[in-house]
Amino acid sequence: MNEQQFRELSAARALHALSPEEEQAFSEALAAHPEWLPVVDEDRETVAALASSIGEVAPPRAARAAILDLIARSPQFEADQSGGFRDGSADSTRSAAPAAPAAPVADPKPARANDLVPELVEEPEDPELAFTRSRRKKAWFGLAASVAVLLAIALALPMRGGMAPQDPVSVALQQVEAAPDAQSETVNVGSGEATLHWSDSTQQAVFMTDGMEPAPENHDYELWIVRGDQPISLGVMHADANGGAAVLAEGFAPGDALAVTVEDRGGSPTGAPTTDPIVVVASA
Repeated sequence: MNEQQFRELSAARALHALSPEEEQAFSEALAAHPEWLPVVDEDRETVAALASSIGEVAPPRAARAAILDLIARSPQFEADQSGGFRDGSADSTRSAAPAAPAAPVADPKPARANDLVPELVEEPEDPELAFTRSRRKKAWFGLAASVAVLLAIALALPMRGGMAPQDPVSVALQQVEAAPDAQSETVNVGSGEATLHWSDSTQQAVFMTDGMEPAPENHDYELWIVRGDQPISLGVMHADANGGAAVLAEGFAPGDALAVTVEDRGGSPTGAPTTDPIVVVASA
Protein backbone atom coordinates (compact mmCIF):
# COMPACT_ATOMS: atom_id res chain seq x y z
CA MET A 1 0.00 0.00 0.00
CA ASN A 2 1.39 3.39 -0.94
CA GLU A 3 0.98 6.63 1.02
CA GLN A 4 -1.83 7.97 -1.18
CA GLN A 5 -3.90 4.84 -0.60
CA PHE A 6 -3.22 5.15 3.13
CA ARG A 7 -4.36 8.78 3.10
CA GLU A 8 -7.65 7.75 1.51
CA LEU A 9 -8.11 5.03 4.15
CA SER A 10 -7.29 7.50 6.93
CA ALA A 11 -9.83 10.05 5.66
CA ALA A 12 -12.55 7.41 5.49
CA ARG A 13 -11.60 6.06 8.94
CA ALA A 14 -11.98 9.53 10.47
CA LEU A 15 -15.54 9.47 9.14
CA HIS A 16 -16.09 5.89 10.46
CA ALA A 17 -16.56 4.59 6.92
CA LEU A 18 -14.17 1.59 6.89
CA SER A 19 -15.23 -2.02 6.57
CA PRO A 20 -13.64 -4.62 8.90
CA GLU A 21 -11.28 -5.69 6.10
CA GLU A 22 -10.25 -2.10 5.39
CA GLU A 23 -9.78 -1.46 9.11
CA GLN A 24 -7.35 -4.37 9.27
CA ALA A 25 -5.49 -3.13 6.18
CA PHE A 26 -5.28 0.33 7.76
CA SER A 27 -3.82 -1.05 11.01
CA GLU A 28 -1.26 -3.18 9.19
CA ALA A 29 -0.16 -0.25 7.01
CA LEU A 30 0.20 2.06 10.02
CA ALA A 31 2.23 -0.56 11.88
CA ALA A 32 4.53 -0.90 8.88
CA HIS A 33 4.81 2.87 8.37
CA PRO A 34 4.66 4.71 11.74
CA GLU A 35 5.82 7.86 9.94
CA TRP A 36 2.29 8.13 8.51
CA LEU A 37 0.78 8.74 11.96
CA PRO A 38 0.63 12.58 11.45
CA VAL A 39 -1.78 11.93 8.57
CA VAL A 40 -4.16 10.13 10.96
CA ASP A 41 -3.89 12.92 13.56
CA GLU A 42 -4.59 15.58 10.95
CA ASP A 43 -7.70 13.78 9.69
CA ARG A 44 -9.02 13.37 13.25
CA GLU A 45 -8.46 17.06 14.04
CA THR A 46 -10.21 18.09 10.82
CA VAL A 47 -13.31 16.03 11.59
CA ALA A 48 -13.35 17.22 15.22
CA ALA A 49 -13.11 20.86 14.15
CA LEU A 50 -15.87 20.30 11.62
CA ALA A 51 -18.13 18.81 14.30
CA SER A 52 -17.45 21.50 16.93
CA SER A 53 -17.86 24.46 14.54
CA ILE A 54 -21.64 24.01 14.41
CA GLY A 55 -23.95 24.04 17.41
CA GLU A 56 -26.52 21.37 18.00
CA VAL A 57 -29.76 21.76 16.12
CA ALA A 58 -32.82 19.99 17.39
CA PRO A 59 -34.61 18.02 14.65
CA PRO A 60 -38.20 18.99 13.92
CA ARG A 61 -40.72 17.25 16.16
CA ALA A 62 -42.60 16.02 13.10
CA ALA A 63 -39.54 14.16 11.76
CA ARG A 64 -39.85 11.20 14.14
CA ALA A 65 -43.58 10.84 13.51
CA ALA A 66 -43.06 10.99 9.75
CA ILE A 67 -40.37 8.28 9.86
CA LEU A 68 -42.46 5.97 12.03
CA ASP A 69 -45.47 6.49 9.78
CA LEU A 70 -43.39 5.64 6.71
CA ILE A 71 -42.15 2.45 8.39
CA ALA A 72 -45.70 1.47 9.34
CA ARG A 73 -46.94 1.91 5.76
CA SER A 74 -44.01 0.06 4.15
CA PRO A 75 -44.57 -3.66 3.33
CA GLN A 76 -42.58 -6.07 5.47
CA PHE A 77 -41.24 -9.36 4.05
CA GLU A 78 -39.87 -12.48 5.75
CA ALA A 79 -37.94 -15.38 4.30
CA ASP A 80 -39.88 -18.68 4.26
CA GLN A 81 -38.39 -22.18 4.60
CA SER A 82 -38.37 -22.73 0.84
CA GLY A 83 -35.97 -19.85 0.31
CA GLY A 84 -38.63 -17.49 -1.07
CA PHE A 85 -40.28 -14.52 0.59
CA ARG A 86 -43.69 -14.00 2.07
CA ASP A 87 -45.51 -10.85 3.13
CA GLY A 88 -44.95 -10.30 6.84
CA SER A 89 -48.37 -8.66 7.33
CA ALA A 90 -51.11 -10.54 9.20
CA ASP A 91 -53.46 -10.87 6.22
CA SER A 92 -51.06 -12.43 3.79
CA THR A 93 -48.95 -15.61 4.14
CA ARG A 94 -48.43 -16.53 0.53
CA SER A 95 -45.01 -17.83 -0.41
CA ALA A 96 -43.30 -16.76 -3.55
CA ALA A 97 -44.47 -19.00 -6.39
CA PRO A 98 -41.74 -21.09 -7.99
CA ALA A 99 -40.76 -20.05 -11.45
CA ALA A 100 -42.48 -21.97 -14.25
CA PRO A 101 -40.18 -24.35 -16.15
CA ALA A 102 -38.87 -22.90 -19.35
CA ALA A 103 -40.41 -24.22 -22.57
CA PRO A 104 -38.08 -26.48 -24.55
CA VAL A 105 -36.28 -24.83 -27.41
CA ALA A 106 -36.12 -26.69 -30.71
CA ASP A 107 -32.67 -27.69 -31.97
CA PRO A 108 -30.68 -26.15 -29.15
CA LYS A 109 -27.17 -25.27 -30.21
CA PRO A 110 -24.20 -25.19 -27.85
CA ALA A 111 -23.07 -21.70 -27.06
CA ARG A 112 -19.74 -20.70 -28.53
CA ALA A 113 -17.33 -18.16 -27.16
CA ASN A 114 -17.28 -16.18 -30.41
CA ASP A 115 -21.11 -15.88 -30.29
CA LEU A 116 -20.89 -13.61 -27.23
CA VAL A 117 -21.29 -9.87 -27.70
CA PRO A 118 -17.83 -8.29 -27.32
CA GLU A 119 -19.17 -5.49 -25.11
CA LEU A 120 -20.29 -8.03 -22.48
CA VAL A 121 -16.83 -9.50 -22.06
CA GLU A 122 -15.00 -7.64 -19.27
CA GLU A 123 -11.29 -7.76 -18.77
CA PRO A 124 -10.21 -8.40 -15.17
CA GLU A 125 -9.32 -5.14 -13.44
CA ASP A 126 -5.99 -4.58 -11.77
CA PRO A 127 -6.51 -5.20 -7.98
CA GLU A 128 -4.51 -2.11 -6.96
CA LEU A 129 -6.45 0.10 -9.39
CA ALA A 130 -9.75 -1.31 -8.10
CA PHE A 131 -8.69 -0.62 -4.52
CA THR A 132 -7.75 2.97 -5.36
CA ARG A 133 -11.06 3.58 -7.14
CA SER A 134 -13.01 2.13 -4.21
CA ARG A 135 -11.19 4.27 -1.66
CA ARG A 136 -11.57 7.43 -3.78
CA LYS A 137 -15.31 6.78 -4.17
CA LYS A 138 -15.78 6.29 -0.41
CA ALA A 139 -13.72 9.37 0.38
CA TRP A 140 -15.87 11.45 -1.96
CA PHE A 141 -19.04 9.99 -0.44
CA GLY A 142 -17.78 10.91 3.03
CA LEU A 143 -16.89 14.42 1.94
CA ALA A 144 -20.25 14.85 0.22
CA ALA A 145 -22.07 13.67 3.34
CA SER A 146 -20.17 16.16 5.51
CA VAL A 147 -20.93 19.01 3.13
CA ALA A 148 -24.60 18.03 3.03
CA VAL A 149 -24.82 18.06 6.84
CA LEU A 150 -23.14 21.46 7.06
CA LEU A 151 -25.41 22.86 4.35
CA ALA A 152 -28.53 21.58 6.10
CA ILE A 153 -27.41 23.09 9.41
CA ALA A 154 -26.46 26.40 7.78
CA LEU A 155 -29.90 26.61 6.17
CA ALA A 156 -31.63 25.65 9.41
CA LEU A 157 -29.91 28.26 11.58
CA PRO A 158 -31.41 31.35 9.87
CA MET A 159 -34.79 29.61 9.95
CA ARG A 160 -34.48 28.99 13.67
CA GLY A 161 -33.48 32.62 14.22
CA GLY A 162 -36.48 33.80 12.24
CA MET A 163 -38.89 31.61 14.22
CA ALA A 164 -37.38 32.33 17.65
CA PRO A 165 -39.31 34.79 19.84
CA GLN A 166 -37.85 38.29 19.90
CA ASP A 167 -36.58 39.97 23.03
CA PRO A 168 -39.51 41.95 24.51
CA VAL A 169 -37.19 44.84 25.41
CA SER A 170 -36.00 45.13 21.80
CA VAL A 171 -39.57 44.90 20.51
CA ALA A 172 -40.73 47.63 22.88
CA LEU A 173 -37.80 49.88 21.97
CA GLN A 174 -38.58 49.48 18.26
CA GLN A 175 -42.24 50.33 18.86
CA VAL A 176 -41.34 53.37 20.95
CA GLU A 177 -38.86 54.71 18.41
CA ALA A 178 -41.36 54.16 15.58
CA ALA A 179 -44.11 56.07 17.39
CA PRO A 180 -44.78 59.67 16.22
CA ASP A 181 -44.50 60.96 19.81
CA ALA A 182 -41.26 59.10 20.68
CA GLN A 183 -39.11 60.94 23.22
CA SER A 184 -35.88 60.31 25.11
CA GLU A 185 -33.95 61.88 27.97
CA THR A 186 -30.31 61.20 28.88
CA VAL A 187 -28.62 61.95 32.21
CA ASN A 188 -25.11 61.36 33.52
CA VAL A 189 -24.52 58.68 36.15
CA GLY A 190 -20.96 58.96 37.41
CA SER A 191 -18.70 58.08 34.47
CA GLY A 192 -21.61 56.60 32.54
CA GLU A 193 -25.02 57.70 31.37
CA ALA A 194 -28.62 56.56 31.49
CA THR A 195 -31.33 57.13 28.87
CA LEU A 196 -35.08 56.76 29.11
CA HIS A 197 -36.99 56.13 25.84
CA TRP A 198 -40.77 56.48 26.04
CA SER A 199 -43.91 57.10 24.05
CA ASP A 200 -47.25 58.20 25.50
CA SER A 201 -49.22 56.69 22.63
CA THR A 202 -47.70 53.23 23.12
CA GLN A 203 -47.56 53.62 26.92
CA GLN A 204 -44.16 51.94 26.94
CA ALA A 205 -40.75 52.98 28.19
CA VAL A 206 -37.28 51.44 28.01
CA PHE A 207 -34.49 52.41 30.41
CA MET A 208 -30.93 51.91 29.13
CA THR A 209 -27.50 52.46 30.70
CA ASP A 210 -24.02 52.70 29.20
CA GLY A 211 -20.74 52.70 31.15
CA MET A 212 -22.53 52.64 34.50
CA GLU A 213 -20.31 51.59 37.40
CA PRO A 214 -21.27 48.35 39.17
CA ALA A 215 -23.23 48.56 42.38
CA PRO A 216 -21.24 48.52 45.63
CA GLU A 217 -20.37 45.16 47.13
CA ASN A 218 -23.38 43.27 48.52
CA HIS A 219 -25.73 45.78 46.92
CA ASP A 220 -27.85 46.00 43.76
CA TYR A 221 -29.43 48.74 41.68
CA GLU A 222 -33.22 48.74 41.87
CA LEU A 223 -35.50 50.51 39.39
CA TRP A 224 -38.71 52.31 40.31
CA ILE A 225 -41.57 53.94 38.46
CA VAL A 226 -42.48 57.04 40.42
CA ARG A 227 -46.13 57.98 39.94
CA GLY A 228 -46.81 61.09 41.98
CA ASP A 229 -45.52 60.18 45.44
CA GLN A 230 -45.87 56.43 44.96
CA PRO A 231 -42.81 54.33 43.98
CA ILE A 232 -43.51 51.08 42.06
CA SER A 233 -40.62 48.58 41.97
CA LEU A 234 -39.48 47.22 38.61
CA GLY A 235 -36.98 44.89 40.27
CA VAL A 236 -33.21 44.69 40.39
CA MET A 237 -31.17 45.80 37.40
CA HIS A 238 -28.02 43.89 36.39
CA ALA A 239 -25.58 45.52 33.98
CA ASP A 240 -23.03 43.75 31.80
CA ALA A 241 -19.24 44.07 32.03
CA ASN A 242 -19.40 47.40 30.16
CA GLY A 243 -22.04 48.84 32.47
CA GLY A 244 -24.77 48.38 29.89
CA ALA A 245 -28.33 47.35 30.67
CA ALA A 246 -31.79 47.61 29.08
CA VAL A 247 -34.98 47.29 31.13
CA LEU A 248 -38.59 47.43 29.98
CA ALA A 249 -40.58 49.72 32.26
CA GLU A 250 -43.89 47.87 32.10
CA GLY A 251 -46.91 49.95 33.08
CA PHE A 252 -45.16 53.24 32.37
CA ALA A 253 -47.78 56.00 31.91
CA PRO A 254 -47.65 59.64 30.80
CA GLY A 255 -46.30 61.83 33.61
CA ASP A 256 -44.37 59.01 35.30
CA ALA A 257 -40.72 59.25 36.23
CA LEU A 258 -38.09 56.51 36.49
CA ALA A 259 -35.66 56.36 39.40
CA VAL A 260 -32.72 54.16 40.42
CA THR A 261 -31.71 53.49 44.02
CA VAL A 262 -28.94 51.45 45.65
CA GLU A 263 -30.44 48.66 47.76
CA ASP A 264 -29.20 45.61 49.64
CA ARG A 265 -28.37 42.54 47.56
CA GLY A 266 -31.61 41.24 46.03
CA GLY A 267 -33.55 44.50 46.35
CA SER A 268 -35.33 46.50 49.01
CA PRO A 269 -36.60 44.27 51.84
CA THR A 270 -39.51 46.62 52.52
CA GLY A 271 -40.85 47.04 48.99
CA ALA A 272 -40.06 50.75 49.12
CA PRO A 273 -36.83 52.68 48.42
CA THR A 274 -34.45 52.74 51.40
CA THR A 275 -32.02 55.29 49.90
CA ASP A 276 -32.24 58.47 47.87
CA PRO A 277 -32.26 57.84 44.12
CA ILE A 278 -29.01 58.25 42.20
CA VAL A 279 -30.90 58.66 38.90
CA VAL A 280 -34.26 60.30 38.21
CA VAL A 281 -35.59 60.74 34.66
CA ALA A 282 -39.00 62.40 34.28
CA SER A 283 -41.17 61.95 31.22
CA ALA A 284 -43.10 65.19 31.68
